Amino acid sequence: MKSQIFFLRFLLFITFTLIIVSTSTAENVKKSVEDNRDDNGETNEETKDESLDIPVEHEPTNITCTRRQGGKMHEIRNANAKEFPFMAALMSQQNDFLCSGSVVSNGLILTTAHCTEQPLSYVLLNATKDKRDETTAALHVIKTEKFPTYTGGDSVKDVALIYTEKHNSSIASKIRISNISKPNDISDVEVLGFGLNADVGQTKDLQYVGLEKRYQYEYREYTRGDILSTYIDCIDTKVLTCFKDSGGPVIFDNELVGIVIKGQEECSREMTSKFAGNKKMADILPAYSFKAWLDEKIKKNEEVQPVALVSYPSDPVRMRHKHKMTSSYSSRAFSIPINIYNIASMCLIVLIFH
Repeated sequence: MKSQIFFLRFLLFITFTLIIVSTSTAENVKKSVEDNRDDNGETNEETKDESLDIPVEHEPTNITCTRRQGGKMHEIRNANAKEFPFMAALMSQQNDFLCSGSVVSNGLILTTAHCTEQPLSYVLLNATKDKRDETTAALHVIKTEKFPTYTGGDSVKDVALIYTEKHNSSIASKIRISNISKPNDISDVEVLGFGLNADVGQTKDLQYVGLEKRYQYEYREYTRGDILSTYIDCIDTKVLTCFKDSGGPVIFDNELVGIVIKGQEECSREMTSKFAGNKKMADILPAYSFKAWLDEKIKKNEEVQPVALVSYPSDPVRMRHKHKMTSSYSSRAFSIPINIYNIASMCLIVLIFH
């Protein structure tokens, strides 16, 4: 009997020791989470794009950088899986990547008109590379339709639609077309494409880059109608910087405000914020210049389509998310003491009755 009581007391001592250790660990996790929050209560995740808040206080006063604090100017980055569920890769019958596009309705892909003059065969959805695999969906191209005034060459309205097979709503979401009607309402934009800085023969990853919109006439360039130029400047990067794609979306406030009609093939191998050199990246055709035509086509398509799509940033499969390092750790830390308290209670009951 005495040996049993001694054993129970020893077990009780070990149990309470574990409670103290576990509680202390939980408090440390909680404190770590609180320390990792900003003044607005938002968690500063490690995966947050630190380049969106570019420091300017250490720049020399004679440097005339045009960027703004909190803007989207940053180096070219690879997209995560399902991060941009409206993106489309336009492919040839030989499985070669041709251009980028955007899902604007079920079975309707927005791209440039000059892209549709190439031998299109199918469209890849759910892709982060220009390769077909078990995670992607390939849709057969049925027909294409160019903007009515497009005649090729230097036509300003270089925009077209690709009609594909209809698809399940879990495959992709569509991008909303912005109602912005003036270029002054567009500031920094996010521009997407495949293989923006890839060399010939390399796999073309889905990539994005934050750029600054400017008017061409501000820099004494040849102006063609509504075309706007986008630039990257005043950053420190050793990432190969160019834009070897067209047809991809230009995004502002989670909506499509234009498409890339021409990229820049010449790459810079290194850029520095100490030199206020502005690198032009892409020419864009703003959506307001073709929105009436596009809205009409979308409306007609959605009158007969069997499955409607949700709009970005909603994702029918998985919304693009940021890693949260607090929830899983905190839940595990606080769940351990519950079982320990149960054990401690049983030990106390046994000791009382002995």
